[in-house]
Amino acid sequence: MDDDRSSTLELAVFHPVGMKWAMSRSDAMSAAEKRHQPDHGSLGARGLSEENVALRIAWEMRRRGWSQERMAQELTNAGCPTHQSAISKIVNPKPDGSRRAISVDEAITLARVFGIALEELPLPLDDAEGRDLHDLTRTVTHEGRNAKDQYAHFLLAWARLRHRFGREKSRTAYEGFLAQRKVDAATAGQAISFWMDADSWREATVGYDTLQRILRAMGEGRDLTPPGEDSRWRHSVVADLVRLRELFATKIPGAPVRVVPDLIYHVAEVLVRAGMHEAAIGVIDAYDRGTAHPTDAVVEEIDRRLQQISDREPEDRLDHLENLAARIALHERGRDPRQPLQERAAELGVSIEDYQEARKVAGMHRETGMR
Repeated sequence: MDDDRSSTLELAVFHPVGMKWAMSRSDAMSAAEKRHQPDHGSLGARGLSEENVALRIAWEMRRRGWSQERMAQELTNAGCPTHQSAISKIVNPKPDGSRRAISVDEAITLARVFGIALEELPLPLDDAEGRDLHDLTRTVTHEGRNAKDQYAHFLLAWARLRHRFGREKSRTAYEGFLAQRKVDAATAGQAISFWMDADSWREATVGYDTLQRILRAMGEGRDLTPPGEDSRWRHSVVADLVRLRELFATKIPGAPVRVVPDLIYHVAEVLVRAGMHEAAIGVIDAYDRGTAHPTDAVVEEIDRRLQQISDREPEDRLDHLENLAARIALHERGRDPRQPLQERAAELGVSIEDYQEARKVAGMHRETGMR
């Protein structure tokens, strides 16, 4: 780091002899260097570091709802015996602005209790706030992804109810079950009507779509950093349809009945995201009840949607690549995977460069935006 840009805040270290906060360069700075340092009033470099540490301690206590007694107890529990009065003298300055000094042991324990790196303690509080907010963005996005998965399973369960209640025999069985439990017929009818109600179902699916859009705007993954590329590139439905086609055309027909529910529910979010859950609900419901069910109708629906994508007029290059990805998915069904890529591209009448880029689009997973 250039001297002119160095901040005394970034140079705080522990003095190995005095076991107190000290500055690694403050004594060695030339007069010219010192003239370029910001004026912090009566606080020197050492006092400034102690001020930052005190503010950080107070801030960490506030965000956790800890009293001075609780803070002292946490340090004591972590192996650094501390009294409440010591915490008070650290966070509350004297009239002259000075504070109780912090030992190396105390600093190390504070960092451990707060779950931060030791070097973060003397940094300005703005840095702590920024880091805390960044951690919160990661938590929100992670929990949001979990919420999407849970919501997808919720919608699959609801779709199964609608599918089953569509049969008179199932409705009668449910009404009889409720009657045995002293539920009157009118209430039972209202319950069935709610699950079958088109508006209620639409609101539930719209809720998932809204959550998906919010998370996509947040950056689709690890934090709140907005995506740096066109969202269609990261969220091509072709990738989902190709993944589902492999499941319903290849994996399910060759799998034991008992393992199919796990296969299906593993891709619950993909099913809902691609809008395929209603088309697949007969298969899902049958296997959940331990009965094999043909998957041909689901595969045909997937192929129909891929054909629609491949037939539409592209608006730009990303549309062109997505259309081509759908064409590739339809064209290469059952073909020898060892066929050279140049031959495949020639059969489709496209360049090898476009062919390879389109295959990347079809191989991207929507939940991470990565291949």
